[in-house]
Formats: sequence, C-alpha cells, structure tokens
Amino acid sequence: MPKIRIVEDSRSPRPAQVTMTHTPNPTPEKKALLEAFDTVLKIQAEEREARRAEAEARLRHGTSRLVMVVCSTILVFVSVYLYVERPDWVFPTPPTPESLVVREASLRISVANAAQHIERYRQRTGRLPTTLAEAGAHGGLLDYEPASTAYKLLADTGGVRVTYDSDQPLAQFVGNSFKIISRRSK
Repeated sequence: MPKIRIVEDSRSPRPAQVTMTHTPNPTPEKKALLEAFDTVLKIQAEEREARRAEAEARLRHGTSRLVMVVCSTILVFVSVYLYVERPDWVFPTPPTPESLVVREASLRISVANAAQHIERYRQRTGRLPTTLAEAGAHGGLLDYEPASTAYKLLADTGGVRVTYDSDQPLAQFVGNSFKIISRRSK
C-alpha cells in the first residue's frame, strides 16, 4: 500500500505539498484524488493568506487613523494656545516708532559723520570732493552740494529735513543729538 506524506508549514504562504512514496503505478482514480486533495490544500492556503493580508490591512488602517487623530488633536491644542496666548516668539511686538526728535537727532549725526569725511578729504587733498563717495562717506539719504570753498549737506527722511552749511561749526549743528539718542536706548 502506498504511503502518502503531507508536508505543510503554517508559517509559509505556499500551499501544502503532497508527496507519495513507494507507489509503483498509481491508478487514474488515485491520481485524480491526489490532484483534488492538492487543489483543496492550495485553496485553503490561499484563503489563509488572504485573511492574513486583510487583517494586516485593517491593522495598518486602524494605526494610521489613530496617528491621524492624535496629530490632529495636538495641532488643535497648539493652535488654540498660540491664538489665545499670542507668545512673543511667534507674534513679536512691533517696535515703537521713533519720535520726531529722535529721528532728527539720528539724521544730524549722519550728516555730521559725512561732514567729517569731507573735511578729512579736504585736509588730505587740499580740495573738496566732487561726490560723497569720493570722500568715503555713505550718503544714501544725503544730498551734497559743493561750492568753491564751502559745501552744503541736505538730508530728508520720514518728514524730517536737515541742512548743514560748512560755514557752521559742526558741534553747534549736532547739538545735543548724542544725548537724545542715548536716552532713547534706555
């Protein structure tokens, strides 16, 4: 009598294998029976694999839904906190605009700086520069009007207009601008 041996590994996705040992000449009925048995085992293995894949998909879907709910909850709480508390690291307070006095003092110091560059240039070369850049001054806000031996510096910014004439002493032009600026930073 032939012996039938069924090899099945429950961890393997492959269907069980049926092997026959010591069968001299199987009859067609036996062959059909073995093929039917092999087909049933393959179908059962495929069904187990489909159920396992479906269970894994449900688990992944449930996990991703949980992660989405947790992330949404955290996002809502952080947004509410930011809206209610309005912390400075997110919503910095805008700087207070400088007063007209402080802007004028800053402008006078800028003009005085350019005038010092012009005077140093005149001492080195014996003549007035043709432009502020030639004197090494940064004249973004300044207009420079040279004459034969004198010059004028004009500055206009934010509603403040200052004019410096080189005949005027520089200390008198600057006045108490440094004190005004130093008080601003306290």
